[in-house]
Amino acid sequence: MTNSLQNLPPEMQARLQQIMATHGNQPESPHQAAIAQPQAAPIVKPPSLMDHVIQLRQEVAAMRHEVGAMTQQMQANSQVVEAVGQAVGEVYQMFQQSTNPSPEYHQEVQGAPTYSQGFAQAPVSQDDY
Repeated sequence: MTNSLQNLPPEMQARLQQIMATHGNQPESPHQAAIAQPQAAPIVKPPSLMDHVIQLRQEVAAMRHEVGAMTQQMQANSQVVEAVGQAVGEVYQMFQQSTNPSPEYHQEVQGAPTYSQGFAQAPVSQDDY
């Protein structure tokens, strides 16, 4: 290309050098121009009413799932509390003083039942937890 520029008249060579100097950073083809230009941010359209409805339905479904999980946790918690209450009641009944103490105990201490008498007959529970 430099040979073809030398064949031109001096005014034309000066003009071409001036154009090349000022526009030297620009790409040579339109394809290169498209690549060289910085990409503009994509145009974001505002969400439509249908987009809002779809998003709300997704949020409602997520909330229903969370409420279901919380309900299951609350039911499990109440079952545990009920079972612990039943167990505490049974243990309390085991340590209640019996109304008919054994005769050997009366020989040792008059009037008070022994600690081990509560274990002679454990209460039978018919309840399932």
